[in-house]
Amino acid sequence: SKAVSKTAAQMGDQAISEQDAITIVKWLIDSGLASTDASRTSGRLMETFEESDRKKRLAKMNPVSPKFNLFNPEAVLGQLTALLGWLFSFPLFFVWSAVVATAVYQVASHWDQVVGGGTMVLASDNWIWLGLSWIFLKLIHETAHGMACKRFGGDVRQCGIVLIVMIPLPFVDVTSSWRFGSKWQRIFVAAAGMYVEVFIAALAAIVWCYSDVGPIRQHAFNLMLAGSVTTLLFNANPLMRFDGYYMLSDWLEMPNLGTHGQQWMKWVGKKYYLGLDGNQPTWPEGRGWIVATYATLALFWKVMICVGLSIAAESLFFGAGIILAMIALVFWVVWPIVKLLKMVFIGEDTQQRPSRIRFCLTTLTLGAVCWTVFTEVPWYARVKAAAIVDFQESHEVRTPVAGFLDEILVESGAFVQTGDILARLRNNEVVADVEKLEIELVANDIKMRQLRQNKELAALDVESKNREAIKHRLSVRRQQLASLTVVANFDGVLVADELESQLGVYLAPGQKICNIESDSEKEIHAMIGQRDRELFQNRVGQAVDVHVWGMGPGHFTAGLRDLNPRGRLDLPHPAFGATSGGPLPVKYRPPSGNEEESEQAPMELVDPHFFARVELPAAIGKELKSGQPAFISIRTSRGSVGEVLSEKVATWIRNMRKLNQLR
Repeated sequence: SKAVSKTAAQMGDQAISEQDAITIVKWLIDSGLASTDASRTSGRLMETFEESDRKKRLAKMNPVSPKFNLFNPEAVLGQLTALLGWLFSFPLFFVWSAVVATAVYQVASHWDQVVGGGTMVLASDNWIWLGLSWIFLKLIHETAHGMACKRFGGDVRQCGIVLIVMIPLPFVDVTSSWRFGSKWQRIFVAAAGMYVEVFIAALAAIVWCYSDVGPIRQHAFNLMLAGSVTTLLFNANPLMRFDGYYMLSDWLEMPNLGTHGQQWMKWVGKKYYLGLDGNQPTWPEGRGWIVATYATLALFWKVMICVGLSIAAESLFFGAGIILAMIALVFWVVWPIVKLLKMVFIGEDTQQRPSRIRFCLTTLTLGAVCWTVFTEVPWYARVKAAAIVDFQESHEVRTPVAGFLDEILVESGAFVQTGDILARLRNNEVVADVEKLEIELVANDIKMRQLRQNKELAALDVESKNREAIKHRLSVRRQQLASLTVVANFDGVLVADELESQLGVYLAPGQKICNIESDSEKEIHAMIGQRDRELFQNRVGQAVDVHVWGMGPGHFTAGLRDLNPRGRLDLPHPAFGATSGGPLPVKYRPPSGNEEESEQAPMELVDPHFFARVELPAAIGKELKSGQPAFISIRTSRGSVGEVLSEKVATWIRNMRKLNQLR
């Protein structure tokens, strides 16, 4: 009480209250930073030791993120630093910058393929490779932290693994870097892992852009994704206690930013939620607005992460995952609520009694607001559908007669006119029959002259009829011979992307060779997903937004002409499929004995989609090319905020379970 009186005399209104003083003293005693006659007794010391040991055991038993120490990496990191420490030199930074800039440029130039390739990342046969790529990068990441710490004279005495929702991640203890006098050295140690990961991702991006080998491209894409997106989203995120947080706190010179944020959030909760008196906390660094902003953003992010991890655990591990999610729910939600209720309705000796009326009224008000938002506030969103620019009128060119494709005279994309020769077929049987029938016709002429000279009228009449039959057969065969030269039957642009692959292949009568598209008019062809069909069906005859890749960030409006009510699995254009860089996931078409189906592409959509056509203004159509990717969109409301969020979560869980079953 004397200390409190002296503090009040010197600081006036800024002095702490008696209750605050009691709380501080209790914390000092519990933390072992101060002692009293009672706290120095053997029983109290044993109680304090057991409490500390219990907290350590609970931390290790954390079901969501247990941590396991493995060994002391000091010797290994010392050798690696001596051998590869030059990687963190200033000249190498220019190499790093050049490689990263090149990769960014290449990815931006191939952005459509990057977006399309993202759908194949979650394919069942790629999960294990993506996971191995991620673990490999995290090993490199933590090794880089240790090497950077050693480079500046620090010690790394622990390494191990931490399980985040049963996913193993390595870690190293570089807390010795906190003793570095330069904040830039501390920042570099925190950034070293991301520095190396981004460099590897940049190299992988360059390989992905220039390689034509499928497996190499897929592995490079995995490294590019894991080393860039996931690294920047989690490691560089200052709202999580990872690299980005320590970089931010060192840069601001506020080493306890997270702790100060928690203190500020507790003060806000106690004052405005529980009605407890207390002075606003202050810190040596000042800048309270930074602490308040960080605390608010970190709280929202923590809630999102906790919910996301719980959902991920439930959906990935089925029975075990449900148990893990329930345990996490107890630790993160139930237990804090129990402690809050205990403090409100039972109270603690060192604190004022909270206002129960304010607590109840505030809780009911927040609950009513949340309920209103979730049930009454509409969720407006932009619904998109994959689309492509295509010709409005198309004419198929088919083989009039069977034969081997012997010669191709026009390339795909060329403009042709009616009568232009497109290709030549080879059919030795037809050629042989024509020669044989011509010989038979000559022999028939000779025989008829002989019969006419001998005046054998009956035999002459028979040979005359035989001659007509030969001439008819010869006429048919000559027409077939002429049909081996395939000509254009319409003016337009030739579309035959796979024609060269059929060179030397036998083509049956009536088999499609190519298409001739009318270059005069184009339109937008779109594929609508099942859940969005009704929304777009209600917009038929109305304007929709159209965005065409290559036209810049803007969009234009066009009328939705029609929407086919029957779903389809076939691809109206190869560019829709993910295997060709499109946005729609595809799978191999099962073999069929139907000849018409055998002519179709070997890939089909995973889920049925609905074909729609959008009118394209003539002025814009002239500037676009057939096959140019696009998407159409409408702004609509699917329901309330709660309905949409519930639907999204349920859909995500179903998709994760399907992927888990495929694995």
